[in-house]
Amino acid sequence: MSEATDAVIAGVRAMLPDLARDAAAVEINGAVDSAVVERLTGIGLFRMLRPAAYGGLEADPVSFFRAVRLLSRSCPSTGFVASILGAHEWHLALFDDRAQAEVWGADPRARLASSYTPDGQLTPTDGGFRLTGRWRTSTGIHHASWAVLGALLLDEKGEPVDFVGTLVPATDFRIEERWDPTGLRAVGADGVVVENAFVPSYRTFGSRERILQEDPAWAGNLAPLFRMPYSVIHTHAVAVPVIGAAEGAYEALLADRPEAAASPSVARAATDLHVAWRQLTGHLERLLQRAERNEPPDTESAVRARRDQSLAAERAVRAIGAFLDAAGPEAWERRHPLQRAWRDAQVAATNAANSVDQTLSIFGRWAYGLDVGDRWW
Repeated sequence: MSEATDAVIAGVRAMLPDLARDAAAVEINGAVDSAVVERLTGIGLFRMLRPAAYGGLEADPVSFFRAVRLLSRSCPSTGFVASILGAHEWHLALFDDRAQAEVWGADPRARLASSYTPDGQLTPTDGGFRLTGRWRTSTGIHHASWAVLGALLLDEKGEPVDFVGTLVPATDFRIEERWDPTGLRAVGADGVVVENAFVPSYRTFGSRERILQEDPAWAGNLAPLFRMPYSVIHTHAVAVPVIGAAEGAYEALLADRPEAAASPSVARAATDLHVAWRQLTGHLERLLQRAERNEPPDTESAVRARRDQSLAAERAVRAIGAFLDAAGPEAWERRHPLQRAWRDAQVAATNAANSVDQTLSIFGRWAYGLDVGDRWW
């Protein structure tokens, strides 16, 4: 890690006692406090995966996810919001430089949310496209001045011809308050509505851009960080907070019942968390090393990384269940950190990127020599 990255991690650690103290209130209020997000912005968390040309640290992704893991131990909702907003800095680096300049050049503290479900319709017009759509959820949208929204590009017959990410400023969308789950209540994943907004061509990311990101002739202009597979960075962003939440639950259990550490089921669950983290970081390190050698990501590495990422989230959810079983009935009170971690992890695990069925199916197809598509799963 660099000195700048070390400073971010130190800043995160300094926040942890306050986050743990306020976690119950944050859940009741249903929102991560804007002052917390501003503090994370100030210590540089959201610049970790940003290009150096725009003031970013270009940190290794393991360091970024280590910060997310720490935050999630104290407050899973805060960790989840931080992870999502931070990962979008990485995605924006893959857009046309004009889009990057429009966001970071105008406001170095700008933050991006998203909804990648293809719930928008994109129609060509002079100089770009018109976007209309309604997206059900967008984590951290209340803290964002821009959003990347998924849309289907339609041809002149109204038929979909591509899946496109569109970069839209907050002035072009409105938020529908609808988020009211049993867990991750504070991530503020409310809906987003766009009505006939103009999107310049350079603010879109479709199949052409996805192919270019893996083309050494073009991607050679990118730092190694930004040549890592899109599917790995974004999916890890929704898995690591679950691991952090489970580790926080383990700490809460041992604070109440130190003798639980000797329970075989508890020890097995804690070991699962350790193994899950080592697997995730191992994949990230190998993929970054491959990019540093200017080698495009290979399908085997991407498939294995996705498999182990989703299994890591599943292991974390299962581990929290074991910790709850060992904690006794008082841990099921809503105010108890173990109960909160369990609910938060259950909701986080429903994210499509954490679907074990999907990733095991992809892995099985690859292992059997069948086609697995373009790796943008």
